[in-house]
Amino acid sequence: MAKSYVSEMLPNKYKKRHQLLLYLYDILVDILVKADKYGLSNLSFKLTNKLDDELDLLDELERQRDIEISERVFIPHIFFSILRDLNYYLYESLSCIERGKVTVAFSLARKPLQDNLFYLSWILVRPAEFLEKVQYGSLEEYDVSALKGNKEVVVDLFSKAKRLIQSESNSLDFSKELLNPELLYDVIYNRRAENSLTSAFDKSIHLVTRNKNYPTEKQNLNFIFADDKIWNDFWNLYYEKIPYILIYLVEVVIAIFEKYVEINQEVSEINRYIRNLKVILALSKDENRELGSVFGHIFASNTISMTCDECGNNYDFDKVLIDEIRNDYLYTCRYCGNIDRLGQYFVSNELLRNQRKIIIDNSDKDNWKLFNFPTDKF
Repeated sequence: MAKSYVSEMLPNKYKKRHQLLLYLYDILVDILVKADKYGLSNLSFKLTNKLDDELDLLDELERQRDIEISERVFIPHIFFSILRDLNYYLYESLSCIERGKVTVAFSLARKPLQDNLFYLSWILVRPAEFLEKVQYGSLEEYDVSALKGNKEVVVDLFSKAKRLIQSESNSLDFSKELLNPELLYDVIYNRRAENSLTSAFDKSIHLVTRNKNYPTEKQNLNFIFADDKIWNDFWNLYYEKIPYILIYLVEVVIAIFEKYVEINQEVSEINRYIRNLKVILALSKDENRELGSVFGHIFASNTISMTCDECGNNYDFDKVLIDEIRNDYLYTCRYCGNIDRLGQYFVSNELLRNQRKIIIDNSDKDNWKLFNFPTDKF
């Protein structure tokens, strides 16, 4: 059986949560892999009327300021680009915290969790508004540094995002109870909240902080003279708060991905079951063997079909494989021994090959519209 490697420097009490973070990170990576493999940032389009050879589509959209069409064209590209930037920082943060480089881990986590996450939530909740501000507004209108200080705005954004990422039918959807918009705001942005990460973020970047909520002590420098107790306190803070934020982040990313790639509900729900089970098993203090057995029922369905990238054989979801999937985030091909990652978005290749197509009605040369007609015969 495959066994994921976690640095021996990481205390045992954090290993279960670290494996969860790696699993969630792998899902984000897999979405980018799929975007590159199937060109999901790109868009195939047809026009109802022939376009003047001298006209450029992007220039024409800019001239008309058509947000509806521009959203379909530009948002996926912006989304995957923001996600790629987020992953660069997140990977290094996870690598550092595993090896005990606590201050570096917090420094690297600040941008993706304060900036990228805000924009991803905005793209999910109000994509047209986000695009309009970026394309035609001033920097102040979409600068997260100026917006994150308004608690009412951020909590409203997180509240609307929470409603969009929830499942109405999935009984295992923990997000309804676990994710709290006000708590998310406090943890990520609120400098005055006792449970906030802002102190760790700022102190990890600056040797001296003068913020009244966490000023550097006199005759001291942030973290420079820290003892083992201080390091352990901040190590614990990372594994207490970051999984909570990352769970929300992954759900937001997947909701955007499913919207613009037009994933059907059955595929969406199967993937949600897998994620929720992994989260519950990782955060639970007991074995939850009854809950773990649900994995067998999920992978026994015809909805999920997994093929080994190395030898091409289909995986047989027997007890050994199900145990691997339940207990770790890696699993092994019984035919060739190839080790793969559970952190994936499970969807057929055929579905991804046939996405990102629109038809534009340009019969009115000054007022283009999306042509609401099925693109399956595109």
